Amino acid sequence: MTYRDLGAGEYRAATALDLARGVADGSLSPVALAELALELAAEAEPSINAYVFFRREAALREAAELEAEARAGRLRSELHGVPIAVKDNMYLAGEATFKGSRTSDATPAAVSAPMVGRLVRAGAVVIGKTTTPEFGWKGTGISPRTGVTRNPWNPARNSGGSSAGSGATVGAGAVPVALGSDAGGSIRIPASFCGVVGLKPTLSAIPVWPGTVNESLSHAGPLTRSVADARAVLRLTRGADPRDPQSAYPAPLRDDQGKRLRAGVITNPFGIRPVDDVGRVVATAIGELRAAGTCDLVDAELAMPVPREVFEALWVTGRGLGFADLIRAQGDIMDPGLVRLLGLAERYSLADYYAAIDARRAFSAAVFALFERLDLLVMPTMPRTAFAADAEVPAGGEADAKLPWITWTPYTYPFNITGQPAITIPCGFDSASLPVGLQVVGPWGHDERVLDFAERCERALAGLVTARTAPPTSASPAQPAQPAPTAKES
Repeated sequence: MTYRDLGAGEYRAATALDLARGVADGSLSPVALAELALELAAEAEPSINAYVFFRREAALREAAELEAEARAGRLRSELHGVPIAVKDNMYLAGEATFKGSRTSDATPAAVSAPMVGRLVRAGAVVIGKTTTPEFGWKGTGISPRTGVTRNPWNPARNSGGSSAGSGATVGAGAVPVALGSDAGGSIRIPASFCGVVGLKPTLSAIPVWPGTVNESLSHAGPLTRSVADARAVLRLTRGADPRDPQSAYPAPLRDDQGKRLRAGVITNPFGIRPVDDVGRVVATAIGELRAAGTCDLVDAELAMPVPREVFEALWVTGRGLGFADLIRAQGDIMDPGLVRLLGLAERYSLADYYAAIDARRAFSAAVFALFERLDLLVMPTMPRTAFAADAEVPAGGEADAKLPWITWTPYTYPFNITGQPAITIPCGFDSASLPVGLQVVGPWGHDERVLDFAERCERALAGLVTARTAPPTSASPAQPAQPAPTAKES
């Protein structure tokens, strides 16, 4: 069989579903796609440092098997033969999981995490594991094991985290899909910073296993080139798994066909104003949505205070006490910010913890009440664009806060407290040519409503988002000096 030669530019512009259609009609080779993904990832790696390791030999072997199946007319799913990447806090059978920590060893996982296993069985080809800060504890891409992960639009800037490498590699155009997790914004932060789509489904719509120390906040989801790609990943990976007791989740709720949606536009979520550049870009995007008639857009407010103390109590105690034994034994080689959480956690009493749980319920009820008159909320994903790559907070930020990273992510973590579905899509660029994200939030269980509206937004904003991926890293501005890359093979 003769396959069409797909150039790097065409590949980088294609969605996962575009590539899979090429595999299905016999014009594209899964092996060639995997080779091209590996090549583009390796080319970008000295600039962005998105991968813990590549699995070249295994990926090409698996792609060859999928190619043979496609030739025989056996397609496993709508993503058959598509190259993807997996965040290195998720198990992939036969591979190590380091979780961004120097305390982890190279013991291979016996089984895959539910999301990973379901996508592999659906015919996706995993080319490698992507970087994360230590145990995914913060919103940047800085890890004691892998160093600094950088933004493909400007490697001097932050990728965001904790799904840092996943956001960076999709943003760089190496893969159309990467998997991530989000307990406070960890999919949406890097997706917004790196100019890609990031979906946090309703809590446990996609099962999370192994469990985390903050499992009541933690969601699994994809970072993708398009909303349709995110929908495809959700469709293939949702559903209960007995290893995640939270995942006894009903069939997704669907609106009546032709329902006219009413979305509340939140300019300053929780009373916190975005920087002027982000506010300008988002206002322009909202204007485009109004002109396109995507739905009834009305001005609205999230008037309650941002639930910072609630999140701090849940996160500090979960991470600090959850990793207490490891911190006491090996804290000298761990992230100092994570180590510090143990001392902070020990200041909380059990009564303090239960007070935070009660406050969580009250906050969630206040947010849910908005959906009695609104179908969706629309707002900026982040109050600012990507800041310096090696910084934990923007210049002038609260570096000494209990959780420095939540001081600059006030629009993301509240919706982990509520467990609602939320998606970020690119909506334009700031004056420094850095991506800006637009966040859409829906009520519990209405992931399809969120995706439907996000697709309409994506079409309406096409004139503002002129590229799915960053330019090749050789053309990116302000590249920092980098050491010679080391081999990254599993």
